[in-house]
Amino acid sequence: MLEEKVLKTIQRYNMLEDGDKVVIGVSGGPDSMTLLNILNDLKEKLNINLYVAHINHMIREEADEETEYVKEFCAKINVEFFFKKVKVEEIAKEQKIGTEEAGRNIRYEFFEEVAKKVGANRIATAHNSNDNAETVLMNIIRGTSVSGLKGIEKVRDGRLIRPIIECSRDEIEEYCKEKRLNPKYDKSNSENIYTRNKIRNMLIPFIKQEFNSNIIEGINRLSQIATEEEQFINT
Repeated sequence: MLEEKVLKTIQRYNMLEDGDKVVIGVSGGPDSMTLLNILNDLKEKLNINLYVAHINHMIREEADEETEYVKEFCAKINVEFFFKKVKVEEIAKEQKIGTEEAGRNIRYEFFEEVAKKVGANRIATAHNSNDNAETVLMNIIRGTSVSGLKGIEKVRDGRLIRPIIECSRDEIEEYCKEKRLNPKYDKSNSENIYTRNKIRNMLIPFIKQEFNSNIIEGINRLSQIATEEEQFINT
């Protein structure tokens, strides 16, 4: 069961402690809905309190529908819901940065804002093993040191945690079907505009077909080795 896998990840990397207050970043997509549902199922066993933070980027027509979906889901499971509407594209232009970067900055700022408001000591995001592999490939393409081969940190600054980082996208999709979560899908993820989308939709499928069908698992092993080697060097 995916829930057991996530619990083992949490325990292996000491992500949560008894009595923790956790802000979960939830978009309404499969990854974040899986994270929310699993942590909600585990909250009594782990003795944690959950809060949901949701950003409406005001870019796509479906954004309001996604906000309402997450709000209703939180009401159903009795988890406090916080949301904010932000014109991300306008902010990106003002700051002369990419829309992706602006959106990411705004999300984390809001997560911290909510954490401060409720007194939370953990922030959980829904990065999975495919996201990690994509990040490692992006770093290799751009040119990276061993540090870049680590990919997405499972725990950052003892505060930011990624409980489903060892779960694959296929496992998450299957979990959503099994639990009938009916997550919302961001259509822009299928548009090959951004580098990450090109890696996800073009490069990885090509490598799978022509070179290695287990490329995701292989890159994640590389990521883990790089993490362990850097930890060894630092100590």
